[in-house]
Amino acid sequence: MIQHNHEQQKQRKKVDILLIFPPLRTWDRPRNFPCGLGLIASILREAGYAVGVIDVNGLRWDNQQVIDEIKTYDTKVIGIGGMISTYRWVKTMTHLIGKTMPQDVKIILGGSVGTSIIQTAFDKLKIDVMTIAEADETILQLLPAMLENKPLKDIRGIAYLDENGRLVKTPARPQIEDLDTLPYPAWDLFPMKTYLENPIVGVGKDIDVISSRGCPYPCQYCYRIFGRNYRGRTADNVIGEVKILVEEYGIDFISFQDDCFVIDKKRVFDICDKIDAAGWNLKWSCTGRVNVCDKPLLERMRASGCVSVSYGLESGSNAILKRMKKNTTTEKAAQTIEMTRDAGIRAPVSFMIGYPGETRETVMETVALCKRLNIPLTALMITCPYPGTPLYDEFKDSKQMLARYGVSDGLQIKLDEEAFVLDIGDAVDLAVNLSDMPDEELLAVRQEALDMAAKNYIPPSAEEVAAQELDLYGEKLYKKAKIQLASPELKAHRKRHGFNSKMG
Repeated sequence: MIQHNHEQQKQRKKVDILLIFPPLRTWDRPRNFPCGLGLIASILREAGYAVGVIDVNGLRWDNQQVIDEIKTYDTKVIGIGGMISTYRWVKTMTHLIGKTMPQDVKIILGGSVGTSIIQTAFDKLKIDVMTIAEADETILQLLPAMLENKPLKDIRGIAYLDENGRLVKTPARPQIEDLDTLPYPAWDLFPMKTYLENPIVGVGKDIDVISSRGCPYPCQYCYRIFGRNYRGRTADNVIGEVKILVEEYGIDFISFQDDCFVIDKKRVFDICDKIDAAGWNLKWSCTGRVNVCDKPLLERMRASGCVSVSYGLESGSNAILKRMKKNTTTEKAAQTIEMTRDAGIRAPVSFMIGYPGETRETVMETVALCKRLNIPLTALMITCPYPGTPLYDEFKDSKQMLARYGVSDGLQIKLDEEAFVLDIGDAVDLAVNLSDMPDEELLAVRQEALDMAAKNYIPPSAEEVAAQELDLYGEKLYKKAKIQLASPELKAHRKRHGFNSKMG
């Protein structure tokens, strides 16, 4: 029996750290490649560490499968990183790890799931250390300290509990100014086939790339783990990544998932020039902003293969946009959407409902804007004050929050932050109502707005759609996409994201 256990121990995969990516939107097919965790894996591997990865989102394993896989590794450190919406899963998994793994196995938590709720995370999760904000440089100091049981107090950008159980937050780590110093993600450690074959905006083999960090705009509802200091990778560095993806994975489409890809127009022009020079038959999409994009930029992007620019319009009411601190107007939004379409580029947009000050009248302004621009409003997210956002700081102690998530300490009502986080999800369901309408009215107005927008929308004919898609994608990719989109599952996947009536 002792010999058998010894053989099992020898067969376990020895790694310095095991990285785990939580499941996202389990009601849908996995879509977005975990660029952040892929980068951490690459950084550690380049530094000489043995790295294991369990991508639960891509694999869609249940908890027992995850635990069984963890047991196949011989490691002293487990790293978990994700969005705040993965909190429930992270809580369950950290406690399962604590029950099944040896006591000397330590857990590092990263991403907004920890950074935005530091005290709550240490109170409720079974974790040992948290990386705060960018972890790319932090992890290179933190991992060896944990492997060698060294003190953590001199490592910047982390949080942990001291020997007395008190929370310690070390000084913030300066942001990385030169992103070109970072390697490319360790794609080979992830289930790439899954991510390549579940496009939303793109067609063919579509993969995410993040070419910059930070957004300088002050939108109050937005969580920015990379801050407001915009930093862009150089065009050469970006094209170097795309070259590997083309040559090693045969990609057809790049989805640039930056906070805002177009901030530095000169850089965008440089990227376009280098895409053209490379001679790839490659199409791409990106994130935009209505007060940044202009005709020369859009026409240059279209000429180099851009087929879609996504805009967060959020509201058709100027009063609501002002409260959001969007620094835009509905007129500017209308001009830019029309300009984007005139350039031959699709312009998918997002809207939300229920922002502070929202009334039925302001929602109807959103419906009117959709009618004016012939926008197929297929989803209307409910405003959620995510932890870490200015909106959360403004409303965390409000009567709306305390009425739903308040608990008494004997003297006063305080927010049960964990109860709120467990409820927030992906802003599809109502977690808290910040508008001027009762809950029932808000939900009824949302449905009314969706129904009205659907009636107002004039869809293009099948012939118009086919002609546009052939022009956008070219004959070879167009034919490939038609075969791909014959899949009922993929059609349903895209429909959930508002891309049901058109390819892309």
